[in-house]
Amino acid sequence: MGGAGWARGEARVADDSDFETLKQLLASEDGWNLEYERDGVKVWAENAAHGALRTVKVVAEFEDVEPDALYDVLHDPEYRSVWDTHMLGAEDAGHINVNNDVGYYAMSCPAPLKNRDFVLQRSWLDTGDEKMILNHSVYHKDYPPRKGFVRAVSFLTGFVVRVRQGKGSWLGYVSRSDPRGALPAWLVNRVTAQLAPRLVHQLQAAARRYPGWKALTDSPYYKPWRHPEQVPSKRISLEDCIDPDAPPPPQEPKPNTSKVKLEVPQPKEIESHSIEDLGDISSEFSVEVEEETLDHAQDPTKKKGKFYRLVKSMKNRRKSVQVAKSADNLDDAKPPEEKQEKKKPFKFHRRFSLSRGRED
Repeated sequence: MGGAGWARGEARVADDSDFETLKQLLASEDGWNLEYERDGVKVWAENAAHGALRTVKVVAEFEDVEPDALYDVLHDPEYRSVWDTHMLGAEDAGHINVNNDVGYYAMSCPAPLKNRDFVLQRSWLDTGDEKMILNHSVYHKDYPPRKGFVRAVSFLTGFVVRVRQGKGSWLGYVSRSDPRGALPAWLVNRVTAQLAPRLVHQLQAAARRYPGWKALTDSPYYKPWRHPEQVPSKRISLEDCIDPDAPPPPQEPKPNTSKVKLEVPQPKEIESHSIEDLGDISSEFSVEVEEETLDHAQDPTKKKGKFYRLVKSMKNRRKSVQVAKSADNLDDAKPPEEKQEKKKPFKFHRRFSLSRGRED
């Protein structure tokens, strides 16, 4: 809530959707708290998370002010120096087109606060039944931050002026700004809500006096916001409003439409170890012996134990090999009838230490 269609710091020509967003904010009721109501002025504050800057909305009705006069007061830069007691200076950077311009505005703040300044793009639209003004902060290469000022930011400030039913004018005002500096958000929200009614009453008083003041100036009919042919010829390029130090806007990832080769994972090969690859088993020669119990019906002279394989490593004393073989692999050479009659062998391992000449 509290923002139009502009990205932060973006300078572009306003379109109908931006003004429609302003009107929707003024018409919405959900998400607002009424904080002030007196003398035909109502002030709402946005429901926001604790510690966040809030948008402020004001609606007022004036019986003694015409809509045209109120609209002219909001536009006329010369008259602003008369009624705006906080203005320290204002400069026109140039027009983007007949309904959009960029300008600089500096304002005073009460001590001990530092003064603030803005670089603003202003956009306006007059449809006859209603007149609208929008502004938000932008960058311009000719207006860098100035010494003695804190560069404040306006996310959205908007005015809607309509004809009041019966007589007079109706004013809608929306603002969400960040004065920057070390001011906490809760203090900014509180001060903004208190200053909004004062601003509205100032506008009302200034609009009463404007027709008489304008008639006494050297150019009583000079109103470029009403007459496009009076717009100064000074133009600015949108390229001058691109901040070189601003981070680039995030880009949406593009779908990958290229043909990708499907990689099928290959089955892992079972590691096979040679005799030389086996680990360090002992610092001495090792012999694995497998003995099996034989049936008494077999040859009694046959030895009960048998050396199946002797492996010997001569690389160093810390290299030795132990090799095991199952009886099933050895029985493959026997006749099938003997294999069926043989009972399941009983296996055990016995290690001999040749260097010690005894059994471990």
